[in-house]
Order: sequence, then C-alpha cells, then structure tokens
Amino acid sequence: MLPGRPGPLVACLLLGLLLLRLPPVRNRMPEAVKAGVCPPQHADKNCEQNCTLNCSGDEDCQDNLKCCRAGCDTFCLMPNEKEGSCPLIHPGIPMLGLCFNECTMDSECSGRMKCCLNGCGKVSCVTPNF
Repeated sequence: MLPGRPGPLVACLLLGLLLLRLPPVRNRMPEAVKAGVCPPQHADKNCEQNCTLNCSGDEDCQDNLKCCRAGCDTFCLMPNEKEGSCPLIHPGIPMLGLCFNECTMDSECSGRMKCCLNGCGKVSCVTPNF
C-alpha cells in the first residue's frame, strides 16, 4: 500500500456508505429551551387528519418565540411568561397608572414588556427589571 492512499477496506467502507446514501453524521446541539410558558391552545377536533408541524423545538422559532403544541399541531408562539421581573410598587408613592386592565398575560404585551400590577391596582404592560 502506498503512503497517503486509503487501504482497500477503507475504500470499500466509503463506497458502501455512498451507495446506501446515509445522511452524514452531524454533531447535533442539544435543544435550546426558551424562557416562558406556552399560551393555552385549543386542539382541532380533526387533528389526526389535519396535523400541522411548524416547529419541532424552540430552536426552530425566531427571536423569543416558543414551539408550542395544540393537539398534534405545533406553532411558534409568543410565550406567556417573559424574562425579567415586574417592577416593585412602592405604597408610599401616590398611586399612578392606567386604572383599567390592559393585559392578562405577558404574551399580550409587545416586545420584552411584561404584564404587571401598576400603581392603580390594575395590570398593564411595563418594562421589566433584569
């Protein structure tokens, strides 16, 4: 055997792999799980016939969207609980804020805003503490 040339056994193995058309072995990274909880979804009654798989894990979804299940369907959705914590409300300061409920969960707030208690005793979309 000449130096720098594969042996006949190696050549046969490579040829066999090419003929079998096996996909190349890839180092798959562990699935990334994003923060938050999927909002409640209602399953389609005809789920078995109309299954839609838009994602298989959080890594398939852009930005901070999560891969959420609804019956047999999966969708990229804004999570209910976003990162950060709600700012503290100091009772000594006059109660200020929107005096109506602007949201019920974080996913109803745009961007990184969270649904938190405000100074008026209601909830509104506010910038969280990180």
